[in-house]
Amino acid sequence: MSGHRLTVEVSPLVRIDDSTTALSMVLSRAADDANGSDFSFGTVMGYINFAGDWRYGVTSTRLIDTAKGRAWTSVSTMSKERLDIKPGQSVTTYVAFGAVDSDSVTVLVPQTGFVTVDVISRDEVSRTGIDLKAMETAVKDDKPVTEQAAASPIEINSRTVDGSLGARTGDKDVTIVMASDVTFAPDSADLAAAAEAQLQTVAGQIAQYPDGGTLTIVGHTDDVQDDAYNQALSEKRANAVKTRLGQLTGLDKWNPSVAGKGESEPRVSGTTDEARAANRRVEITLTPTGGTGSSTKRGGLGNGAGSATPSAQASSGGASLPEAKGPVGKGTEGVTVKRSDGSGRLTISLDHVTRAGGYLLGEVKVVAVDGDTSASDWFHDIDSGGIFSNSRNEDSASVQYTLSSACDGLAVVAGGMQILPADYVPGGKDTHWPLADFNLAEKLQAGTAMTVAVVWPDPGGDTITVDHQSIKKGNGSYAYRLTDIPVKDS
Repeated sequence: MSGHRLTVEVSPLVRIDDSTTALSMVLSRAADDANGSDFSFGTVMGYINFAGDWRYGVTSTRLIDTAKGRAWTSVSTMSKERLDIKPGQSVTTYVAFGAVDSDSVTVLVPQTGFVTVDVISRDEVSRTGIDLKAMETAVKDDKPVTEQAAASPIEINSRTVDGSLGARTGDKDVTIVMASDVTFAPDSADLAAAAEAQLQTVAGQIAQYPDGGTLTIVGHTDDVQDDAYNQALSEKRANAVKTRLGQLTGLDKWNPSVAGKGESEPRVSGTTDEARAANRRVEITLTPTGGTGSSTKRGGLGNGAGSATPSAQASSGGASLPEAKGPVGKGTEGVTVKRSDGSGRLTISLDHVTRAGGYLLGEVKVVAVDGDTSASDWFHDIDSGGIFSNSRNEDSASVQYTLSSACDGLAVVAGGMQILPADYVPGGKDTHWPLADFNLAEKLQAGTAMTVAVVWPDPGGDTITVDHQSIKKGNGSYAYRLTDIPVKDS
């Protein structure tokens, strides 16, 4: 963990009362830890940001219900639990969550991996060795973040490998973003030839919901022309998309609406060419009558055939992988990456992923070749809108610092799509958090290692390829690819 040898024992999840559950976690540091320096493990197993939300301990632990597509964020604060553990020492700590109605959950243990545990009543604690009194005292003495107690639906974030189309799937709707630079000729509402593949993919997505619902199509422009010109162009483009979709698939059971927003709702702030390109877009929102469905049928950018996974049936068009901009190797063998000046070498590998429900659980291994090397840039989304943005270009206080060094950019590539780590919106927050490790900025010393835990929607198949590539920036910064990674059943 962050270059230190630490083992973590996780207890069953205990229902302390009707509104609170808790885990006991025993953290043991190896006596022969090669990196014997003093270290506060609470600084990497918790999370902090610049908005004053300083939570240490093991507060970045998450619970996952892979069967129903739900995640729980810890309600613990642990503001004083820095977890200073010396080599050879062990510490027992407790982390609390809201009510959990499942019989078992998968625990994402920060920089350690995944373990599935039973959910038990307090009457069953005696058979486990858990110190219930100590657990209750720790939970009572902590100040809970009650707005984060409820489970959050797990959502999906995917995009075409060329960046022309992206989809975000929640439990109620699917939002598809079409890049206008691909869909239309410049300053025109005439559909370009390349738009046909985009619209075929969208039509396939619509077909996954035969009962229909609400279909909203909104055009957006950049700020180059005047307001009136941009407003008119955005409306014409939205109407052009609606017309062609109606020709490609039946919309009889859908209630479509079309609007233009001109330049009034930019996706990315700024006047750079990159920002303006991101703002030229058409957004399509599908709100199916019955919602997007449970974890047994939810839409990514699908091909209309239905899905046995939560998200990720990929479009059949453009299935070939883009040219790799960095090193490529089998997941079991790994690749060695380095910064542009040749320093900061790391070896990154993934020997398998585990299928659980409609998700894939991965534990990526990182070993430092050189000293004083951070792994975060090799996992964060390098196409995000800014240093404090996540992979959805959301930028706010709840993303800052901790999530800016999170694993939100390592994607499964399937059927021409990048399937980014699954994510969710915790209670009381306005941005998505990845179901993956957060604090990856800690610098590793030569020969030391860390584990990066990450959850992806399952695209199916016996093997996967994962990619960390820049779509928008068109360069090889922090790019690499791992192929032929076996998928094992849990």
